[in-house]
Amino acid sequence: MNIRTVWTLVAMLLAGHVSPCRAALVENLTMGNAKALALGNAVTADPPGVDAIHFNPAGLTRLKGRQYNLKVLAASFGFTVEFGGYDDITQQLVDNNGYNDEAAYSTSETTTIGLRIPFVEGITEWPLPVLFLPLGGAAYNPAGSDVTYATAVYAPMAAGYVRDDDDPARFMGQHMSLAKITYFSPSFGVQLTDMFSVGASLGFSWQGVTAKTQIRVPNMALAFGENLTRDFQNQGLCPEPGDPDPYINFCGLDPSVARLGPFTDVTSLEFDAETPLVPNFNVGWLWQVTEWLSWGMVYQFESRANLDGYYRLEYNEEWVNFFDGIYQSGLYDTITMLVAFPTGQANSPHGRGIEHGEANIEIVTPAHFATGVAVQLTPTLQLNIDAKWTDWAVWDGLKVEFDQPLDFTKLATLVSPYSELTELTIPRHYKSVWNWAFGVEYRYSDRLALRAGYEPRKSSIPDNKQDVLLPLGDAQLFSLGFEWLMPGDQVLEVGVGYMTADAQVPAGGSTNANSSDHFNNFIYNPYAGTEFSSSATAYLFELSYTAPF
Repeated sequence: MNIRTVWTLVAMLLAGHVSPCRAALVENLTMGNAKALALGNAVTADPPGVDAIHFNPAGLTRLKGRQYNLKVLAASFGFTVEFGGYDDITQQLVDNNGYNDEAAYSTSETTTIGLRIPFVEGITEWPLPVLFLPLGGAAYNPAGSDVTYATAVYAPMAAGYVRDDDDPARFMGQHMSLAKITYFSPSFGVQLTDMFSVGASLGFSWQGVTAKTQIRVPNMALAFGENLTRDFQNQGLCPEPGDPDPYINFCGLDPSVARLGPFTDVTSLEFDAETPLVPNFNVGWLWQVTEWLSWGMVYQFESRANLDGYYRLEYNEEWVNFFDGIYQSGLYDTITMLVAFPTGQANSPHGRGIEHGEANIEIVTPAHFATGVAVQLTPTLQLNIDAKWTDWAVWDGLKVEFDQPLDFTKLATLVSPYSELTELTIPRHYKSVWNWAFGVEYRYSDRLALRAGYEPRKSSIPDNKQDVLLPLGDAQLFSLGFEWLMPGDQVLEVGVGYMTADAQVPAGGSTNANSSDHFNNFIYNPYAGTEFSSSATAYLFELSYTAPF
């Protein structure tokens, strides 16, 4: 057994016996690099051309002369959520009150792509079932120099969806898109010795986010409030219409309007924000240990973006009627001596039940580390293995700041630690974890190389934090591709990939979506006590053309 085979067996044993690890959410799926996709993104020790800027800038030293790279990403995504029945407590709540929950025993499906496009407010529904992104870059290595310079346009993140107006998953995402596009990335790689090189990249990116969700609060507290209103109505304790200045009114101004209950679609929340400049920094090294073994490392530093934009809340008539009744009663002044309280926004300058203003959103792109080896098993066969870590724990919550206290935050502040009068945090509580990636390249001839990859992408979302806003459970990415060397040092590369992810969440199993804790989980729990399962699929096609200039 030769030394190359020993190295390979050691790597495989490590991969099989290290405890199960979690990793990617959306990393590298929209980079558009055909080689990286075809090799399962296991390219830290075998950096892919100009896109080494992202995967390992030390790999730029392998590029000689002047060359440019043009590439196209084509991607199709699909998300499905199947809702089941309730736990015993929620079932009893529904049965005792005769509630109709439109989400239970229903299915949510969407393949509609929605994107946040630079300097275009709101969601843009993609007109085709497939997303196309043209990207590219260039590199220059002066004759006789040990330094290679490069820049590229790439998309570390570009994804989003649109759900129908009656989709049962709209209570946690009617539409959403999170995008980051690096438009200028001055980079360099330095060949320090014949066997060792280092590199760095400074990226300048645009980043944008847009989201809209319907909000409901299926909680016992609202059931109690609805029953209290019903009792007031049945006992004739509601103020008569036109009664001047009643001291107390829990019945609303118009008794013909439905009561505010736990399955009422109380409001829609929409926010949209962007920033033209987010800096990010990557460093890496590449060591050609022997003629058949190379070892690479890359570290992508965390970046924080403060995005400015707008928000809009549109309350339904049940909300407006109920809180306007309290607002116009003498009790309101007594309540507001103690706490801020909703007014109902009946006389809002933006329209009945509408709040609108400026918002600021902080988005963190977590730090990422990868190390890997490329082992030349035979003159024609190469194996790549990467180990990766991404610091998704920094996503403890998505924070939205408003320019004024809102009706919704006034109420949320009373019952949730994730809300302040001018700030709302959507809790996530993800984990920072490791994963593996594997790629094989077979050099069929001097001109043709065949590639295959596999990346087990176990989710960074813990089982008890799964939701339908970002329905990504444990995933697997399978890929194939090839490289064709054409006359004149031209290179054509193609990669195709298929990713599937799924999650099973029992009733009460997630504090981010369907908790059965009615005492502590009020605001971000639209499917309280309801079981659900989610699945996501992605089809990727990436084509790259590289030529000297």
